[in-house]
Order: sequence, then C-alpha cells, then structure tokens
Amino acid sequence: MKIETDIAEILPPQKQLYLFGYSNYFNIFIKIFNQKKLPNVIILSGSKGSGKATFAYHFVNYLLSSKEDYKYSLSNFSINPENKSFISLSNSIHPNFFLLDDLNSELSIKIENVKKTLSFLNRSTLYSNIKIILIDNAEYLNISSSNA
Repeated sequence: MKIETDIAEILPPQKQLYLFGYSNYFNIFIKIFNQKKLPNVIILSGSKGSGKATFAYHFVNYLLSSKEDYKYSLSNFSINPENKSFISLSNSIHPNFFLLDDLNSELSIKIENVKKTLSFLNRSTLYSNIKIILIDNAEYLNISSSNA
C-alpha cells in the first residue's frame, strides 16, 4: 500500500530501502550476531511510527541476504532494490520469513494465524539455516493467540 502526499511518498516498512537513525543499534545487532550470541527472541518496543518495523526488516534483510548478490550495504545502511531477499520480503513470499500481524486491521491476531506460524516453524529452511518470525503489533494478540 502506497500513500502519496504532496510532500513525500510514505512506504510500508518492508519496502523501505534506507534505514535512518538506527545505525548504532544496527551495528550492535550485527556484532552480537557475528559473535553467535544473538538471542532467539528479540523484543523491540517503542512508539508507533518510530521505525521499529523498518529496523527489523533491515536486520532481517541483512541476515537473509548475506550470501546473495546485492547483499545489504553496511556503508549506508541500505538495501539494493535488486536484492532477492528484499523482493521476496516485499511480496511476502520469502520461504524463511513469516509475518504475524493483525491482518486487515481486525485489531486482533487470531489463533488461526498463530497456527499458521507454528506450521511455518515445522517446515525446513531454504538457502540458510535461519528462520525468522516477525510479530508486528503484538499487543493485538488475543488470549488464545498469546497462549499458543
């Protein structure tokens, strides 16, 4: 979904090519990953619209595109639009990535969506041993979903 205004075009987080203001955090995450100390679960918290999801998508792209052509550029914290992981993440078809979100703005993440996530976890990975699940708007998990 593109929203065009008179001033600028606003893109959803998965289509943002540049990361602004998070370079220190990004470098810390990369250092922890390279030391093989990255935790299995990372929680990013903050105000809506502060760039958490954009940061997450950039880090995911860094992880998934490390062995691809046009890999993530650390010199300017940007994604090449020809990067295969970027294209598949933008189209929600990357085989090693799953987005759990309140689809269609229902203000509730249903148990069926969590079951799809569990099914994703049972499948094998493609191209790498990394599987990533991004839970966006976790505050919308209902009781059954959060228990699952």
